[in-house]
This record gives sequence, C-alpha cells and structure tokens, in this order.
Amino acid sequence: MKTIDTLVHDIEQTILGNKGWDKALGDFMATNISRMAEQRFSKPQEPRGYLSLSALGTQCERKLWYKINKTSEAESLPPSALLKFFYGDIIEDLVLTIAAVSGHSVVGMQDRMNVHGIKGHRDAVIDGMTVDVKSASPYAFKKFKEGNLREDDPFGYISQLSSYVYAAKDDPLVTNKTEGAFLVIDKVNGHVCLDVYDFSEEMKTKEQDVAHLKKMVVSEEPPDRAFDPVPQSNKNPKGNQKLSTACSYCDFKQKCYPEARKFIYSDKPVFLTKIVKKPMVPEDLEFSGAVQQE
Repeated sequence: MKTIDTLVHDIEQTILGNKGWDKALGDFMATNISRMAEQRFSKPQEPRGYLSLSALGTQCERKLWYKINKTSEAESLPPSALLKFFYGDIIEDLVLTIAAVSGHSVVGMQDRMNVHGIKGHRDAVIDGMTVDVKSASPYAFKKFKEGNLREDDPFGYISQLSSYVYAAKDDPLVTNKTEGAFLVIDKVNGHVCLDVYDFSEEMKTKEQDVAHLKKMVVSEEPPDRAFDPVPQSNKNPKGNQKLSTACSYCDFKQKCYPEARKFIYSDKPVFLTKIVKKPMVPEDLEFSGAVQQE
C-alpha cells in the first residue's frame, strides 16, 4: 500500500510516463472539468454572503463581517480573476487524477464537511490524510516548499486546512486525525511539493474560534482593520504607502480604503493610500478610489 511520503515522487514518475496513464480516470477528469466550466461560465458568479469553512481562514475579521453584512458591496471580479480560479480548478483535478494513477488512495473529493454548522467542501483525502490542493506562483510555492507557511500566511491557509482536519475527526476515510497537507503546484514552472502540518494545537480551540466568528458576524459594527498600509518601498518608509498583500486581494478594499488609488505596474497593480511622489506608471482611473484630483 502506498503512503503519502512517496506521493510527489510517484506523481513525477507518472508525469514521466513510467506509471501508465489510466484512460478511465482521464475520462472522469474530463467530465469533471466540463462540469466545472458549466458551473463557472453558464451564468454570472454571485458573491457568497454566508460563512463557509474556507472563510474561517480569513485573517481579517472586518473582511468577513463585510462578506456577510455588505455582500452586494463587494468588488466585482474581473474576467482575468474568474479565469485564474477556473484553471486553478483544472490543476486541482489534474493533480488528483495523477495521484490516483500513481497508485495512491484518493477519496473523499469535494465531500461536504461541517464544523458546528459552518459547511464547506474539502479537496480530497490522500492515503488517509486530509489534503488541500493549491496552485501557486513561484514566490508562494517557495513558502510551501520550505515549510514556512506558519510564518507567512496572508490568506489564512493554515486555519482553513485545520478546519477541514477538525471536521474529519470522526470520518473513517481519514486515518491521520491531527495532520493535514498542502499538495502544491508551481503553476509557472510545474514543480510539485507536499507541505505537511500538525494541527493538534489548532484543533483544541477550533470550537471556540468558530463560536467567536459566528458571534462576530452578527454584531452591529464591523471589527477594526486587521492590516495597516505599508511602505511602498522598504528603502523609503516615509514615502508612498500601499495596501498590504492581504488587503490588495480583498473584495472590500474600496470599502475600507476609499482613498486608495490603483497604479498599474508591469508585474501587478499596486494600491496606494498615501502618495508622496506619484508613480511614473499608468493609473486605473476607473478604480473608484482614484477620483481625487492632484
């Protein structure tokens, strides 16, 4: 019987053609991708105004409060983001299929889980361990590869995965009751890694954490911001200020920072909250925070 310790090696052997591709699983994967495309593209995506297990990892409680109480005020996702989410789904389905072809037990895919009334869908259980599949940029992949996610986790992935491990504490498919793993694919370079964490400590407080969040989202006022703006350049802390990484990706950044302005750099947009020297790059004037005059 295969163990998860050899998962990455066996996946690589299958990619090299040494394991024998399973046509039946390939056909099943194609059906799944077709179904996901229909779900994503057959009608406009509606914002989710409810608590889910994936939302429990949100490090900013203010964002979660807005998600529940100001759902319609979230920024609309651009086509590029929706396409990115879709090929993330494709990568997830592909790597899980390859894992199964490689001889590993891959079960429980998209099973609905429940933590004290909050529901969500896990990615899979591989060789008895709860696994979350991620497609990542080379920068983010490095954190998983080196096991540094606990020190740098702006999107709350640790909390998310620990919630799924907790939800499976009585699931017979899961034989490892305290650990979970991220199966990560570098979507630029094609590298694969497995990043395993012990969630014994998180599981001790999961019930209290969930109760706190359920109480927080029904409060009348939103919590304080979790992140302050940061210097645009570490070399000039008194210069321009920008939104932190977590805030830059938040659907409610305009709600929190109406003064923010969006500038288009070659690698990514930057949202400035304080401008000492205007950047010599294009500004997105359609972004609602960019209406103020010089």
